[in-house]
Amino acid sequence: MMKININNFYNRRLQYCPPHFTTTMMKPRGDADKEKINSWIYENCHGRYAMVDDVSLEGDNPGSRLKVGFENPGDLTLLALSGLIGD
Repeated sequence: MMKININNFYNRRLQYCPPHFTTTMMKPRGDADKEKINSWIYENCHGRYAMVDDVSLEGDNPGSRLKVGFENPGDLTLLALSGLIGD
């Protein structure tokens, strides 16, 4: 059952990630993971957010990643505590 979030009456998901957003990079296993993350954010977080495909050149596994950014840093904390972020 989907919770009603009053903030969802406006389009909160952006198609780009502004520089002032707090971000994290993740490597989802497919489109189903992306949709699961998007649905969780939509239902449980309150501020604007962005999900964009990006490339990471850092670490041992460079390659395609999903960049998730939040205007409210507390929303990123909620996502981290949810257990959906995994690499």
